[in-house]
Amino acid sequence: MTHSLDAGIADPTPLATPEPMESTTDDGGAVAAPNLERSLLRPRTILSFLFAAVIVVFFVRSVKLDFTAVWARMRAANPLLLVAAFAVYYCTFVVRGLRWRTLLGNVGYSREDGHPMPSVAGLVEILYLSWFTNCIVPARLGDAYRGYMLKKSAGVSFTVTLGTILAERLTDITVLAAMMSGAALVAFRGSLPAEAERALLGGVVLSVVGIGVLLVLPRLRPLVHRLLPQRLHAHYAGLESGIVGSFRRIPQLLGYSIVAWLIEGTTLFLVARAVGAPVTIPAAIVVALIASLLSIIPFTPAGLGMVEAGFVLVLTQLGLNTTTAGAVSLLDRVVTYWSIIFIGAIVYIASRKK
Repeated sequence: MTHSLDAGIADPTPLATPEPMESTTDDGGAVAAPNLERSLLRPRTILSFLFAAVIVVFFVRSVKLDFTAVWARMRAANPLLLVAAFAVYYCTFVVRGLRWRTLLGNVGYSREDGHPMPSVAGLVEILYLSWFTNCIVPARLGDAYRGYMLKKSAGVSFTVTLGTILAERLTDITVLAAMMSGAALVAFRGSLPAEAERALLGGVVLSVVGIGVLLVLPRLRPLVHRLLPQRLHAHYAGLESGIVGSFRRIPQLLGYSIVAWLIEGTTLFLVARAVGAPVTIPAAIVVALIASLLSIIPFTPAGLGMVEAGFVLVLTQLGLNTTTAGAVSLLDRVVTYWSIIFIGAIVYIASRKK
């Protein structure tokens, strides 16, 4: 798969120099700043949290989850293992920051190319703030916010940045589907539960569609230019440049992606061990990857409600009772969701990049 991707896009047709995005401007060409405070109060954000609450209530009633027992199991968790899970999980931002620097370097945005790019720590800060945004508003607004912050920090084309983010998503989904296939066969001994099968099928379909679009994207440019107004041609060129140009140094990108997903699985493994749940590492990887797939559904912030329900359903297929599965689900989300909201709010207030 790596070889065919590299061969198909290693030498794309030269693209026009991308221009800054102007379709959302308010000051003569600069990209308009997203307003997170205003986004939090918009009806669609409020409705997304209400929708998440409805999902949780419906699920709790359907499986008859006893929150008193779940809370008691959570309180009895091993604090040292929870701290270890927290520390391991936050390493993913460093790995993802390094991968994003590689993607940006692939499209010509690096200090070696003469651009005043942020350090790895600066890229990690931008990445973390984008995840914080995705945790508090629906529709993955954080991805656009990431492009805005990098443009303001280093003058990188907004559309090219969005292209690298889309390339990042495609890499994630492809690696996720491959890893989940192998881990699922080990964890479930060749017989996958329905929830895992649907999640795996969704990941495979998204991967195939994404790779297909990637391979034909340069050939679509004449058609797109005929369909779009001329003022949008530069924006499309920037987006195409970001997507297609990102896929160089593919072994390095795949390596970072594999490590990032292994961190996700290890985090869940440590959380499960903290409550005494007999979850193996392959099983933890499967459950964590299914949760990651559910988190990209844009109806609620970071898949709130759907991820928790998916956790419990798959963990019970592994033989855990609903009380233990509920405790693992909620504790994992404390590490991977609620901590980002709490720490992210502090970073957002203190950050100069916002």
